[in-house]
Formats: sequence, structure tokens, C-alpha cells
Amino acid sequence: MDATLNQLVGELFDADTPIDDETVFAQCAGWDSLKHVQLVVGVETRFGVELSADEIAALTCKRAIRDVLAARRVGI
Repeated sequence: MDATLNQLVGELFDADTPIDDETVFAQCAGWDSLKHVQLVVGVETRFGVELSADEIAALTCKRAIRDVLAARRVGI
């Protein structure tokens, strides 16, 4: 799961932007609503889930994505 998640996040950000587990996406340069939609579509496609509105809103950093996926028992 981590490799796929890291790849997805890497596709959304400039290679020079350091993104760790706690980096809040909204505080990164270039983050906007389109990037958030791309993140949602990427998570749903790569992990085979359909996210609820609450789960979509919770996708604020890599740790939060892992938490949402773990709650659904994806990648465990």
C-alpha cells in the first residue's frame, strides 16, 4: 500500500516538494481543489474503493489516507 500511495502523492506534487506522513496537502504550493479531486480519483482507482464525502474530506495528508484505507481494511 505504501509504495502505491507514495507513487500517487508523487504524481500530484512537484518532485522538489518534500511530502512526509504529516505534511498537510493544503499547505503545499500548487494544492487546489483540482488536485484534491485528482487525489480522490487516484485513491479510489488504485485501491478499489468508493469514498464517502466524510472520507474525501479527511484526505488531508498521507497518514489520513492510510487511516481511511485501514478503516476499510484495504492494504492490511
